[in-house]
Amino acid sequence: MKTLNLKWLATILALFILFTGCKEKDEKIVSIFVGDFVINKAQLAEALTVPTVELGNIPIPANTDITQVVQTALLSAVNCTPPVKSYVELREDNSLYLSCEGLNPLNAGTWDEVSATSITLNMNHAAIPSSPTGFALTVTDIVKVTSKLTGITSVPLPKAMIAVMIAPLQLTLSPSAPDVFIAKFSIEFIEQ
Repeated sequence: MKTLNLKWLATILALFILFTGCKEKDEKIVSIFVGDFVINKAQLAEALTVPTVELGNIPIPANTDITQVVQTALLSAVNCTPPVKSYVELREDNSLYLSCEGLNPLNAGTWDEVSATSITLNMNHAAIPSSPTGFALTVTDIVKVTSKLTGITSVPLPKAMIAVMIAPLQLTLSPSAPDVFIAKFSIEFIEQ
């Protein structure tokens, strides 16, 4: 009789372990990148040379603050004042939305977690109306500290955007300027 009870106990224990183990495998791991973020700061990571009519080639030094330019370029499809209230929503299903404080979200494309320190934002035409096909923005070397994500990216900036950047300096972009400038910059997102 004791042998029979021990067999039943062993069987029940084995079934308990089997079902408990299966339950743990079904738990879904959520990426650290899922959340609502605002672009808090952007700075040139490398100097950028801009040809002007007035002064010829002028260097824009590394660490120049370009936050407003980046916010305008990436968040222009969302009419939100001030731009710091514009959310970049990275959802668990890998969809990417832009919104003004979470209201009236705009389907802006998708995002991919390339690695633990790199993501790609696949922004569609709705997000970037000036680009008929949208573009992919890869952010690398990401570090997350509490609610802050910082990383590095390179982005093509149309010459019209560069012209806006230098206009406050009372400078005019040279007609020989390339159609697109590649700007490498650091970017900081704050989770809301």
